[in-house]
Amino acid sequence: MTLRQIVHLLQYADSALPVGAFAFSNSLETAVEQHIVYDAPTLAKFVEVLLRQSASTDGIAALAARRAALAGDYTTLLDVDARLIRCKLSDEARQMSTRMGRKLAELCAQTTHNELLVRWRDAIVAHLTAGTYPVAQGIVFALGGLDARSLFAAQQYGVMTTTLNAALRCLRLTHYDTQRIIAELADTIEELYEQVHTLGVEQMYTFAPEVDLLAALHERGSARMFMN
Repeated sequence: MTLRQIVHLLQYADSALPVGAFAFSNSLETAVEQHIVYDAPTLAKFVEVLLRQSASTDGIAALAARRAALAGDYTTLLDVDARLIRCKLSDEARQMSTRMGRKLAELCAQTTHNELLVRWRDAIVAHLTAGTYPVAQGIVFALGGLDARSLFAAQQYGVMTTTLNAALRCLRLTHYDTQRIIAELADTIEELYEQVHTLGVEQMYTFAPEVDLLAALHERGSARMFMN
């Protein structure tokens, strides 16, 4: 990787990227309220389940969007976006993905003035496509010259940091605990990439009933520190 590519990777994987990730928690508050997550080990297991669910949906979609963007295949980008939004079972999951997707498209269209990104942003604004976050990531990483592994790592890292940053405000944990979890799950991300990187969007699958039930409870729950 060139230094330019490394800088872009750090930029797009940064938890402080202004796309609104800080406002979401992946329903962690409800998991804490239900006593499913109550310490560092149970948090690590919860995050691992989120990674596995995300890899088989968002991860596959992001990789497919990157390939389509490299090929200049706008029709496929629309298809990937439509298929992915149908994998989001809860209203909050759809809201999280589309809000962050629109913000990323707006941000990068404004800063790069790339024709494809501008077209994608305008399609979202005109409600011609849902504008999910992984598809926007795929486009941005393709245009930034970043490879598939970098994209997948950033997508999975975003799932971890969104949840772990929320955990610091929901549980009795330290930054040492959350950083240890990131280090421990790095091998899991490698494993997940090998499982999904050759799959097409027609092979996306999501099966994490406990996570979906928590999301359903969280939509009307009383323990809500975050938008999601």
